[in-house]
Amino acid sequence: MTTNIKYYLNLDSFVKDCKETEKKYLLLVSQRCKFYISLLRNSKIEAYGAIFPEIIFDGKNYNDGLIAYELQENENIFLQKDMLNLTLTEQDFENTKSIITFVDALSANKQTYLDSLFEIIGANTTVMGGGAGEIPFNRKEVIFSNEGMFIDAAILLTKTDTLKVSNEHGWEVLKNELIATMSDKNVLKQIDYTDVSILYKSILEEDLDKKITSLDPYLLTYPIGLVNFDKQIYIRDIIESNSDGFNLSLPITQNSVICILKGKKQNLLNAAYLATKNAVEGCNHKQNLVFLFECINRRLLLSDKYEEEIEKVKQIIENRALIGAATLGEILSEDNININYYNNTCIVGAVC
Repeated sequence: MTTNIKYYLNLDSFVKDCKETEKKYLLLVSQRCKFYISLLRNSKIEAYGAIFPEIIFDGKNYNDGLIAYELQENENIFLQKDMLNLTLTEQDFENTKSIITFVDALSANKQTYLDSLFEIIGANTTVMGGGAGEIPFNRKEVIFSNEGMFIDAAILLTKTDTLKVSNEHGWEVLKNELIATMSDKNVLKQIDYTDVSILYKSILEEDLDKKITSLDPYLLTYPIGLVNFDKQIYIRDIIESNSDGFNLSLPITQNSVICILKGKKQNLLNAAYLATKNAVEGCNHKQNLVFLFECINRRLLLSDKYEEEIEKVKQIIENRALIGAATLGEILSEDNININYYNNTCIVGAVC
């Protein structure tokens, strides 16, 4: 399979290059890209896409420009303008083996959408993707087509190819066996019957071996982990700390078992390498395209090491085509059980 993927510095360059074609396109757009939906609408190019903090193409990450993925004959793309009301049916997924989907990351409806999608796709269909949005968090339209920009929306790319996926996070447990004794949706208020800020601060001070006056500089490095029944950890980013408690990226149910996690750069790098290695081995090294979706917070924590990660990933996939984004949450189907929305993970999918 020949995959036609190009990087463009701005939307104008893409339109000029593709205006005479009758192809469909998936666009991954960085938040700093000069992007005017009126230009896309007037071009009559059939394109769908999402906006992210950064995008990934081959061995580089970009905080500007866009990536244009030209759809193949065996692929289709759908726009869902309202994630609460899925307009798709089982017939739309006939012969579909894998799906790439992007959602409005700040929408409260994203898990409802993923649950509804899971109910209508075929057994053994692999789903991966990520949350679209901008940083700092800014509620706006981030899903689009040549019809316009949309909020609370999603797009899906369906493929008849096999997709081998793997996800890893690399966070280590700093303090475990804690209970979320008071929470309200995304707000964590108490841990072990103690104000969340007080307990969190004491755990950090013990680890750092110093007194701290503000939690803000450490929230990125020390997220919360939600521990499920089989001890698997689902990360919850701490968006902010205020008088109400911790505003988290995803909900935590009251009385859940939780832990405090710690991020070390080398561990995060190793996790990305392992996820890539597992996906490639799942394809028996016959991958022709690789998707990479990784949480923007990992990118921020890795800082100057992030370019090293992308270059290493490119080597592991044996210099095959690489496309992806720094996301506000990651999407992955799990063992024909459900489709999960993750935080602070690295998800790799190899097409074979």
